[in-house]
Amino acid sequence: SGVYESKECHSGEKDVNHAVLAVGYGVEDGKDHWIVKNSWGTKWGMDGFFQIARGSNMCGLADCASYPIVV
Repeated sequence: SGVYESKECHSGEKDVNHAVLAVGYGVEDGKDHWIVKNSWGTKWGMDGFFQIARGSNMCGLADCASYPIVV
């Protein structure tokens, strides 16, 4: 499928070295995934986006998660 999963991709706060933006989620071929915008431009991945496995902290995606608080 087009959902990225890897045993080689480390997770842990000390391993996080790149910022991305999760913009949505979905299911493809029975696999839950995040839809993520990368910062490398539209010529990379799927017009600048990729899908990564959801629910397993793949590549440390959840280790440094943040969200805005609008006041």
